[in-house]
Amino acid sequence: MELIYNPTKKNDFQSFYSERRKTPYYGGDWHYHEEFELIYTIKGDGVRIIGDSMDYFDDPELILMGKNLPHVFRNDSISKNESVDYIVIKFSNLFDGNSVFDLPEMVKIKQLLARSSRGINFSQSTIRKVGKILINLEKASGAEKILNLLQALNLLSEEEDFEYLSSPNFIINESEKKDRIHNVINYISENYAKEITLEDLAEVSFMTTNSFCRYFKSKTGKTAFEFLREFRVAKASQMLINGEKSISQICFDTGFNSFSSFNRIFKNIKKVSAGVYRNSYASALAN
Repeated sequence: MELIYNPTKKNDFQSFYSERRKTPYYGGDWHYHEEFELIYTIKGDGVRIIGDSMDYFDDPELILMGKNLPHVFRNDSISKNESVDYIVIKFSNLFDGNSVFDLPEMVKIKQLLARSSRGINFSQSTIRKVGKILINLEKASGAEKILNLLQALNLLSEEEDFEYLSSPNFIINESEKKDRIHNVINYISENYAKEITLEDLAEVSFMTTNSFCRYFKSKTGKTAFEFLREFRVAKASQMLINGEKSISQICFDTGFNSFSSFNRIFKNIKKVSAGVYRNSYASALAN
């Protein structure tokens, strides 16, 4: 999974991009772009990586991501959903060369966009307020489309029930976008089920182990093995909800080498045991 720059494609009659996508699976690459992005998952689930945050996600979900924040949403054949349905909206702070969000009346939205540099996950109550606006936005045309975007952003700017995703220390310089830390993330994404050593990660970052440890912690606010454990737990969470495998099989399929360490790490990150996590989702889906 290579990090790529993915510029937004829009035609000459659009000031921003919006699309409702209905596809068999989430796909795409670990990428970034210069636009802010709202992604509203109406139907779908999987694992998302936003900056240095990794987690299982389920529908409905509403995420706002800042400019140049690397991200990817992925699922596979273990997904409970036969297809995914989501709305993607990408927009700049510049409209025809002018920053509309610099207007005095837009101060709350400007503050919201500044916070989005870490990625923001909004609550279910917020989704109930904003979801219909985003659906209408994607179907609208002309000035109505812009009015829907501003209405949605205004509502989001007033919400206090949200969580940040990426850590505040996750900083990527332009010159680093295709090397070092991203080589590490790509390597973990492709090899999480195998044994991964500190020497492996240092090698793909072209650094000594000591230099790599200091570098990774300075950029992400966490150690490489904390990052690896969180990625493995995110994959395990997806398997627990959607698959038929036993918890012990999921433990080894996600790269943990002992059942006791898997249980301890899973509970430390998710605050509940793997068994309680699976049962709580099963109960919710049965209602």
